[in-house]
Amino acid sequence: MPRDPHPLASLAQVVESPSVADGVPHELEMDLRVAGCMLIQEAGVLMQLPQSTMATAQVIFHRFYYVSSMLSFGVSDLSVSSLYLATKLNETPIRLRDLINTYIFLQARIHHLLSLPADRRLVPAALTSSARAPSDGNTGDGERARGGVGQAGSGEGDVWDGFRFDVPSFHSTVFWDWKEAIQYNELQILKRLGFNMQVDLPYSLVINYLKILDLVFEPGVAQMCWSILNDALLTPLYTHHPTHVLAVASIYLATALRRLPLPAGWCALFDTDEADAKACAGTVLALWDEWGAGAIPGALRLETREQAGQTRQAGQMGQAGQAGQAGQPGQVGQEREQAREAKWRRAWVLMQGRKAVRRWVDSRGNEARGSGGGGGGGGGGGGGKDSGARSRQGTRSR
Repeated sequence: MPRDPHPLASLAQVVESPSVADGVPHELEMDLRVAGCMLIQEAGVLMQLPQSTMATAQVIFHRFYYVSSMLSFGVSDLSVSSLYLATKLNETPIRLRDLINTYIFLQARIHHLLSLPADRRLVPAALTSSARAPSDGNTGDGERARGGVGQAGSGEGDVWDGFRFDVPSFHSTVFWDWKEAIQYNELQILKRLGFNMQVDLPYSLVINYLKILDLVFEPGVAQMCWSILNDALLTPLYTHHPTHVLAVASIYLATALRRLPLPAGWCALFDTDEADAKACAGTVLALWDEWGAGAIPGALRLETREQAGQTRQAGQMGQAGQAGQAGQPGQVGQEREQAREAKWRRAWVLMQGRKAVRRWVDSRGNEARGSGGGGGGGGGGGGGKDSGARSRQGTRSR
């Protein structure tokens, strides 16, 4: 008799999560979920953990925030604790000190990027290398080691110029604060999720489904499905749908990107509604669009409606018209990149701790009430060790 699937979020939890109930906008919650999962992914890549361990940690991370609020548990603290717990569940043990040093390094790198001038452009490679590298199975360090990050012909030099990181000593108070926060949050995860740590992953299913559809030997399709499933971990899809739906959705999107025909009603072979597959594929496409992920290797170029309209208009206007309109698409693209960088900066700031999120929510409430702001939420994040805030204070003081 097959075992029950892993627990999924209820409709009530999806509609109004604890964070939304506490005043955190849904858009901000999704942004912080993405940022927290990217932190898990990059830390796991740097520590050479298997993808199954990183995926388990990300599913636990998403699941936790359907029972607890981001105003009570900081995103950064919860991400490192989820990864540490996942290494135990998947029997891929690591030294806690190595994990802490990795996260301190990632935090220092984020602080360096935030210290750059506000008008300094952050090149896409600096922002999305952590998201793309795991999907391709690489370590994520090759591009940085080659010095490619920050060049882009901008003449501004590398964004990592001046970055410095020193490993804290074993007797440093920062290390012990991190250790205490990780252990506390690990216990909170177990308690609040009822010790149900079962996590099912769709990787084996997607290979079996590709064999049935005679696509497993189609060049690049299996790798693209795997990459889509990895990117879907940045969204709460794994807590919304069972694994067989996610496997079908990855095949649906991969074949659409590669323009590969499939027989009508093929989703029914795997007990999946085509509408669910389309919804999951749309979520992944929105993730790529909003967070500025690079082009998918092997995928045919897809255009948005605006881009398609501009292409048709340029074709109708002829060569002279193309020259006259050449600057407009570039300007639109530049504005989109600036908006993406602003999203990254906000997520980096607010993921540092629950107090940062609380201050942001309080200041937003003050602006809505027209009170003019003032010290917004300074006393709202007090007390307790819910998210190990002392570790953040130690890190900031360095």
